[in-house]
Amino acid sequence: MSFKNYLEIAKEAAKEAGNFLMKNKLSKKEIYSEEGRDIKLQLDRETEDLIRKKLEPTNIAVLGEEFGGEESPESERWVIDPIDGTANYFRGLDQCCVSIALMDKGKSIVGVVYNFNTDEMFYAAEGLGCYLNGSKVIVSKISQKNKASITTGFPSSESIESQYEFLETLKGWKKIRMFGSAALSCAYIASGKCDFYAEKGVYLWDFAAGICLVKEAGGKAEFTLIDDERYSVRFSNGKL
Repeated sequence: MSFKNYLEIAKEAAKEAGNFLMKNKLSKKEIYSEEGRDIKLQLDRETEDLIRKKLEPTNIAVLGEEFGGEESPESERWVIDPIDGTANYFRGLDQCCVSIALMDKGKSIVGVVYNFNTDEMFYAAEGLGCYLNGSKVIVSKISQKNKASITTGFPSSESIESQYEFLETLKGWKKIRMFGSAALSCAYIASGKCDFYAEKGVYLWDFAAGICLVKEAGGKAEFTLIDDERYSVRFSNGKL
């Protein structure tokens, strides 16, 4: 099966999952886990189950936020986040999305990020470019930090040192944005809506689709494992 075929399957799965989440957007949401700053809904699980069923015909293993799965970075696998930005979804904020990636030997070869609230679907496949609702998109051309927008997330660490370090990284940027969704932050870099995304403590399913989006849009995606599961990421237009 070609990258284009896999991309179409991922788009269909994201669309169906997004429609399901929109249908339940105003309903009472059952919380099944709430630890620290993290919140997990029963709808997270139901949505991931829906996506897994849509991906079954590909016979490719799945790694998902809710149910785990294939852990080997060398294996071909779908990497999915049923709701990236669950806290936003829970509170009725529109910065949340479905994220689906196909990875092989550590490379992201298909990426789909669907903001079902605004019906914006960002998608890409290796060698095919990056698109937003059918229109090709590329990263911004801004090369000066004082004219660029950075998107990030506030670090979960409570140490004073880490907070000061974080604040230092924000100096000099024209605008600072915190959307509460790593996947959307990546999509905004790819489409030129923002210029630089940096965050520590994110998981692979948060940004896997974004790797393909940003690279196919002409940008740069860097990510480093900082513990057993979490990463430090730096995505940019390649000019900053």
